Amino acid sequence: MRGETGREGRVFYGWYIALAGAGSNFLVLGITVFSFGVFIEPIRAEFGWSARAIGIGFALRSFEQGFLSPITGYMIDRFGPRSMAIIGVSIVSVGLLMFSQIQNLWFYYLASAILSIGQSLGAFTPFSLAIMRWFSKKRGRAMGLMHTGNGMGYAAALILAALIGAFGWRSTLIISSITVFIFGIPLAMVLRSSPEFYGYLPDGGRSGKAAHCGFREGQKSPQWEGKDVNTGMSVEQALRTPAFYLLALSHAAGSVAQITWIVFQIPHLQSVGFTSTSAALFVAVYGGFQVVLRFGTGWLGDVIGRRRMYITGYLLQAIGLWVFSMISPSRLWLTLVYYLTFGIGHASWVVLGQAVVADYFGTK
Repeated sequence: MRGETGREGRVFYGWYIALAGAGSNFLVLGITVFSFGVFIEPIRAEFGWSARAIGIGFALRSFEQGFLSPITGYMIDRFGPRSMAIIGVSIVSVGLLMFSQIQNLWFYYLASAILSIGQSLGAFTPFSLAIMRWFSKKRGRAMGLMHTGNGMGYAAALILAALIGAFGWRSTLIISSITVFIFGIPLAMVLRSSPEFYGYLPDGGRSGKAAHCGFREGQKSPQWEGKDVNTGMSVEQALRTPAFYLLALSHAAGSVAQITWIVFQIPHLQSVGFTSTSAALFVAVYGGFQVVLRFGTGWLGDVIGRRRMYITGYLLQAIGLWVFSMISPSRLWLTLVYYLTFGIGHASWVVLGQAVVADYFGTK
């Protein structure tokens, strides 16, 4: 029991962080990323904008997130993941409200920029940082558990499509804004920076002296007060290694493919004969597969090697995208092939990307 729980009869607090991250990803990324495609047709119908003009807004969000990553990473290190996650969720809520009031392209792009800042601070990054510190040997499983929230986020497309049909796309965005704020803030409050400050070691062990000093959850251990508990290379040291640039290039290539796929998968399915509801259902079912696959690939990466699993993920994604290009209502049998190839590859890429970075360079 002690390895999984940290104390007899108690669940290791790191797993609560992973679960909270799953909830946060479901809310923030499910609404702002994975469900974006369901808004394209209603916006085009109202304003007459091209799919390319609308897609540029999403591309700008992704570019801005990448451009801001060093800054947001520094801020999270400086002020702690919990504080920045709370600020990020609040910004996402504001961005969704702005999005609901768009009347022209420049305001649409401005709302996209605000959402980008909120996403960088309020979802994936702060929870990933915390998990890298709270887990070592079980890092893949913890990341997999957190990313089940992303998988469930695909179901948000079906929910939002139904809300758009009932209330319109603007009201749906207002509902989404309120939902993110009400539930996102408590999830962010679960975050803690490092296990050593709370009497734990990574993966659930006890940190010696603190185990005998009347330690309680949420109370800083005097053994680690004022000490830097991060290990590994500094940024300057990492920049001197070939691995840094190879990982950056591989992740950039994967991100380009993901952006294109996320934005245009529903419009593509509609263009080959699927209805908006059936296209949203297609995405939601894929998300159901991802819930299982993401924890599974994280576990498998811990067992057979996270780097090996990460590399295999790229090959499977390439095969899966080729299969996706041939799917149509008359070739539905290809759907299962797509779910298994692209699904496993996608899960491996998402779950193990940050874990591999931590494996190479440490948590510092």
